[in-house]
Amino acid sequence: MHLYQDQFSKEHDFAKQKQADKFLVIASTQRCGSHMLGHALYCTGVFGFPLEYANPLNLKEWEKQLGARGLHNVLDILQQRRTSANGVFSIKVHYDHIREFQGFPNLLKRFPDALFVLLHRRDTLKQALSFSKAKQTGVWIAGQEAKQDNAEFDYQDVNFCLKKIIQDTASWRYLLASQGCRFLDMEYEALRADLTAGVQRIASAMDITLPISTIRELTQRQADRQRDVWQQQFLALHQGKQEQLFKAPSGIKSRIRRLLGY
Repeated sequence: MHLYQDQFSKEHDFAKQKQADKFLVIASTQRCGSHMLGHALYCTGVFGFPLEYANPLNLKEWEKQLGARGLHNVLDILQQRRTSANGVFSIKVHYDHIREFQGFPNLLKRFPDALFVLLHRRDTLKQALSFSKAKQTGVWIAGQEAKQDNAEFDYQDVNFCLKKIIQDTASWRYLLASQGCRFLDMEYEALRADLTAGVQRIASAMDITLPISTIRELTQRQADRQRDVWQQQFLALHQGKQEQLFKAPSGIKSRIRRLLGY
């Protein structure tokens, strides 16, 4: 996988800080719009730079560049470099990344009294299609170098991605509720429609004063015609398999359920 190299640039560092006073965690899933939100927050200059610092592939490169070993040592250094002048440090955490903290309680200890933004998409199928395509091409953000030019529709993989997104989002919601965390529930579609209002809502929840006229979208939307074609293919195949399941003899139903991922 070709990493998003711009994230490592020292141009994104703030003046060195001893420690952070406030923490923001974007609780995300793959292809939910977290990159769009993270860059919009970064451009304000008062939220640090929320990136996937705990992503295992990114972490490995950070260890190399910083000469540090282990997530917490890397975060110690990054909090000095990526905490904005008002004392705010932000991070994006996919549900998978929690294991890098050795569990959610350790994540909470690392970012005490953090505000979580639970970011999710209303159209989960489109998110799953985008997820499946990105897994093949390696392009998770516009401008990232592709590991292959073409992606092919794969019903089984799209179905896997759809289930994973739904399960991970529900798991995030359970963790945040059961641990009594402060969190905002934010929908990608509403955020895209009014990015300024979304950022202002986060700032208000964290008692942060926003500079005037600093909110803008820095990322490029990756939606394309291919995804729409894939959606129609998935829906047609899925409906057909469900009809087979309904009509099939009992001995064959278990095989069809495996194909459907039930």
